Formats: sequence, C-alpha cells, structure tokens
Amino acid sequence: MNRSEIGNQFQKSKPEYDRLGSNLVQALKTFLNEKDIPYLDVYYRIKKFDSFYEKIERKKYKNPFDEIEDICGIRVICYYASDIEKISELITKEFKILQEEDKADLLGLKEFAYRSRHFILRINKKWTSAPNYRNLENLKAEVQVRTILMHAWAEIEHKLNYKSDSQVPDKFQRKLFRLSAKFEEADEQFEELKAGIETYKSKLKEKIESTNSFNTKQDFNIDTYRAFINFHFPKHEIETFRLNHTFELYNDANYDFDFLQNSLEKVKPYSDEILKDLLENGYCDEDKSISPTEILGIALDIFDEERFNRIDKLKSWTDIVNKWKPKITAGNNVYN
Repeated sequence: MNRSEIGNQFQKSKPEYDRLGSNLVQALKTFLNEKDIPYLDVYYRIKKFDSFYEKIERKKYKNPFDEIEDICGIRVICYYASDIEKISELITKEFKILQEEDKADLLGLKEFAYRSRHFILRINKKWTSAPNYRNLENLKAEVQVRTILMHAWAEIEHKLNYKSDSQVPDKFQRKLFRLSAKFEEADEQFEELKAGIETYKSKLKEKIESTNSFNTKQDFNIDTYRAFINFHFPKHEIETFRLNHTFELYNDANYDFDFLQNSLEKVKPYSDEILKDLLENGYCDEDKSISPTEILGIALDIFDEERFNRIDKLKSWTDIVNKWKPKITAGNNVYN
C-alpha cells in the first residue's frame, strides 16, 4: 500500500481505536477504584498518522495495522512505585496480555531512559457481549504504567528529542545521568516516606488501643490530632475537610493536647444536651449522635475566653456558649 492508501485505512480505523481507548480508560479507572489503588490520571491517545507512517518506513513493516501495537496508547500514572506492581497484577488479571515489559530491566548501569511497565493487550472476548466493546476484540492497545516522577522524566526526555543516550552530545550526558539518578532516587525515597508514615500511624493506633488512653505529651500534628478525635469519638467518622480546618485553627492558636483534652473532658458530661442545642441551630446533622468538631469547639470557647472574644461567631453559637459556660466552669478550671 502507498501512503495515501495507508492514510485512508488509518482514518477508517481511527474511530474504533478511539472507542477502544475511551472504554479501556473507563474500565481501568473502575478496576483501580475497586481495589482502592490511588492514581493521578488514566488517559489515552491515538497515534498521529505522521508518527504512524514514520514507524512503518523506519521498521519496514508489511502489515502495519497488525505489527504496530501502540496505535492506541494508554497511560496509568500512579503515586508510588509499589503501586505499579499492584496495577500490573490487575491488568494481567483483567485483560488478554500479548506482551509485558519492564523498561527498567532493559537499562544498563550507565544508561538513562524513562522507566515504566509496558503491556500490549487485547480485551477479553467475553467483553464483546457489551455493546460498547463490540468489534474491538482484535484491536491491540499499549498500556504504560508509571509513577508521577517516571512520567515527568519521560515527558522532559521527549521534549529534549533524544531517543537514547548515544544520541546525546558528550558534554550533556553526565548531567542527564545525574538527573535520571535523582528521579529514580526520589521515587525510592517517596516509597520509604510512605512506608514510614504508615508505620507511624499504625504504632500510634496500637499504642492507644493497648493502653486505652491518649498520650497528651506527644507532638501536635494532623495524624496525632486525628488519633485524638478518634479516641474521644470512636463511633463518629469526621470529614477530612473539617479535621484539616480545625487542626489549622488549633495549631495556629498553639493549643496542646493537654488543653484540648482537659477542655473536652469538662464538657463531655453535658455533650448530649449541648448537641440538642447545636441540632436546633443547624450546626450538625440529626443522624449523627455526636459531632466532634462542634463539641470540641464549644469546649474551647468555654475555656479560652481570649479565643471566644477574638473570633467572630454567629449569634446562635455565642448564645450556646454563654448558656453552658456558667454551669460547666462553676468550680472548674480546665487544668484541674
């Protein structure tokens, strides 16, 4: 076939590859969400005809629509290197794999290039019973799985227009080697950081469960604050945005856990009655038996008069604080 004939066939097949790419992206997102694997993005692109034809010329392909396997290319961009293995297992399970390759395995000790896991695949034949997958069973797609940093390196490398390290002028090679190593090292350190944070949270939870108490002398950070809220309100799931918002407020006010806990414990015996007042004034949902941020906020406004006077509040909130403050503080000091 000449260029014109190949171009006509390419244009005729392009809508089918578009449909394949769109459906595979949706399927992959569904699978990732089901397995609770976080990802930055999943997207596809269809190879441009000029690139397609250049590859035919360069590789001397006789049957290009069968031999060129990345007409439809899909990228899955995740956060951590350990997730690549999880995603790879998912892809292997759900699709018909024709080829799998880890680009990092192909690199020599002194070579730089983007690292990612590549798959050439087809959909499973049983999928074609669904209308949106009909007639797509013979089309191939290339799926690349990479971390954010692998993706960043690949995009920058692409912009530099060097296909391999041998093409790079000698005076630039050393800098590229160093940069490539830094990207790889950063991926490893993010993985270590993730593992360290998970261990920290796990030990924090284990300590609370084993002692049935909360250590008020520990650092005040978002993880310890979450543990503090969960300890005092174990049956209530607090929304992340509320947790973050109140943490920033209390951190800016230089509160420590001693003050938070002592304030809260003085108010807790009255929390059910305070909650009724809060409900009547629209501060929390009726299906929640206790609202941690509101109850804690009332406690702090009762025992921190400077905060109460400094921050503007709705009259209904002020009325609730003023109603309960005399009863709760009578003979009580927050540090008693």
